[in-house]
Amino acid sequence: MRIARILFALLAAVMVSMPARAAEVSELKVAEQFGIGYLPLTIMKANRLIEKHLKAAGLGETKVSWSQLSSAQPMNDALLSGNLHIASGGFASGVVVSSGGILHILQGGTDSASTIGSSGTDFTDKDRISMAGAGQSIQTIVLQMAAAKEFGDANYNKFSTLYRNLSHPDGLAAFLSGTEITAYFSSPPFQYQALEKPGVRRILNSYDISGGPATFLAAWATSKFRDENPKTYQAFFNAFKEATDFVNANKRAAAEIYVKESKDKSGVDAIEKMLNDPEIRITMTPEQTMPIASFMSKTGTLKGKAASWKDLFFPELHNVPGS
Repeated sequence: MRIARILFALLAAVMVSMPARAAEVSELKVAEQFGIGYLPLTIMKANRLIEKHLKAAGLGETKVSWSQLSSAQPMNDALLSGNLHIASGGFASGVVVSSGGILHILQGGTDSASTIGSSGTDFTDKDRISMAGAGQSIQTIVLQMAAAKEFGDANYNKFSTLYRNLSHPDGLAAFLSGTEITAYFSSPPFQYQALEKPGVRRILNSYDISGGPATFLAAWATSKFRDENPKTYQAFFNAFKEATDFVNANKRAAAEIYVKESKDKSGVDAIEKMLNDPEIRITMTPEQTMPIASFMSKTGTLKGKAASWKDLFFPELHNVPGS
């Protein structure tokens, strides 16, 4: 139970108001999704980094609970109802609840946003495009941006009837089976696996749509959580930064942890190769977030308009060269 202010009766019943003290949560609830874009979270869980930083903050008794979901929408529902503290997913899903404040960014590169299949301008009513969180995901927004660029702003939702909402693993299986799914909009390592199928080619590059390397995945929390749990929030932030630094300095070890935790059959060598792909970036710095947020505002997906990328991120990131 949160204690906003405690009043003490002193001496002759004189009431003195003491400074506010946040009652930190006894259990921190964090959710992640599938893929190497969430590798910092995987490292944090495997190496118990949140627990490490909670202990350093004097919160060693705080329990850390993890869950894994296939898209951000159920995370946002849980986040706003108070049943989840840290959500993760495509940047666009975090922007939707940005009035609560995005926590911080981890970035997946171009191959986190590539559509697999026939040419986007040649999609027909017979095609079906698999996306996790279809209709609300970052893949959806990127495809809408591409459609608006190709066919005009009024036609940004041109391909909406082709979407199929499948988790990344389920979408890959459906795409490889050669049945209904004819295009697959995913993230590493799944799209690398899709590209191994004969005849498959990449047809959409998110960097081309966003104007350069762009933040694809994010972790976020509400301002209410951060304000009421400053030590817990800071411990998570510090753990995330440590995990991000670890991935970039130890890609082989990071790949080994990912394979062990995810049971991915690609193997350590394949995951390490992906992490060394210059199109995949794991960073704390938000990049090219404004084109996405501005497009979402223009189409009404995002209510209101951010004047700067800093409007979407907590102050802990305002000292980095974001965009």
